Amino acid sequence: MPSLLLVFLVASSAAGVAAGGGGGELKHIHLYMHETFSGPNATEGGVVASPFNTTFGQVAVFDNELRAGEDRAASPLVGRYQGFIVGTGRSSPGYLTSATVAFTAGELNGSTLSLEGPFFGFAGTAERSIVGGTGKLRLARGYYLLKLIGKTSPETAVSEIDFFVLMYSSTH
Repeated sequence: MPSLLLVFLVASSAAGVAAGGGGGELKHIHLYMHETFSGPNATEGGVVASPFNTTFGQVAVFDNELRAGEDRAASPLVGRYQGFIVGTGRSSPGYLTSATVAFTAGELNGSTLSLEGPFFGFAGTAERSIVGGTGKLRLARGYYLLKLIGKTSPETAVSEIDFFVLMYSSTH
């Protein structure tokens, strides 16, 4: 009988969380990332070349702009997408990324999201995990989708990012 009670309690707790009783709120944040590949205002670049003459072992860093719109000149800056990418695939291109989204304007000003996950190429839509957050995004969990829209010049590109964040209310 005790194990039946335990099963009931676990099922009840899971149903409460699924129904929204777990204190979480799903928030969708839609932004555009603007990258500059070269020149004096470059926002990303390689810092360690691969010792194997492949992408394996290569390290790059980035500090890209996050804007409300696709047009860099007409859209307000709302944050930064900062982190690094490491080549981790020996036989096929594979990368590991770790990044922080630091919000610098708007309702999330001063808050951050911590992002991590694999990256298997530069085509299509990439999905990675949201593993934490600070400020108004404290204890955030979720995922985000990143899709290259296109190059806006030979040195710049713009990508669309959709963050799906499960936020937890906090009294502290």
